[in-house]
Amino acid sequence: MKGKKSYKFTRKKQSKRGMFALGMAVLSGVLFVAVVFLSFRSGGNGSLYLGSVGVASLLLSVGGFILAVAGLKEENSFRFFPCLAAVVSFVTAGIWTALYVAGIML
Repeated sequence: MKGKKSYKFTRKKQSKRGMFALGMAVLSGVLFVAVVFLSFRSGGNGSLYLGSVGVASLLLSVGGFILAVAGLKEENSFRFFPCLAAVVSFVTAGIWTALYVAGIML
């Protein structure tokens, strides 16, 4: 029995919504790093374009979170990508929100 392999056959497939949401979350994180880098490079005097990219990235992260939650509700699909996307989207949205709150407070 030790050398015998066991296979589990299932009709589940990967969640396309979850994969798309994960891509959106990763893109939001990459945009965060790019905006922070460009803002430091310009000495804190970022242009209107950097601010608009930041707002768009925050909305992208929130949209990714909503899509990840929708992917978690799918039947007959694996939950790895939607769970990972929900966590990454939540973290990136939290970072963006903290950055904007800190900017308003200062």
